[in-house]
Amino acid sequence: MRFSLLLAVLALAACQAAPTRPNPPPPAYIKVPVATYVPIDAALTKRCSWVRDGKPSAVFDVSNGRKRCLMQYEAQFEAIGQVQGKPVPEPE
Repeated sequence: MRFSLLLAVLALAACQAAPTRPNPPPPAYIKVPVATYVPIDAALTKRCSWVRDGKPSAVFDVSNGRKRCLMQYEAQFEAIGQVQGKPVPEPE
């Protein structure tokens, strides 16, 4: 019994630790472009309200309301067209 214990101790003493390896360098960082969009101002998406169903005698008021909203929407689309496709301003 003592002999087997002595043999086990000698066998373990003869084992050496594995050589340490240096850590590999960190991986290179790759810059990936991220799609960013220009924020649209809330005033450019504001809805226009007009009377949709009016009395027959108010036909001109309803027509003027529709025309006013159409002109507002056209101006909003023009302003959005000027902003769209431009790069996002960099934060300072």
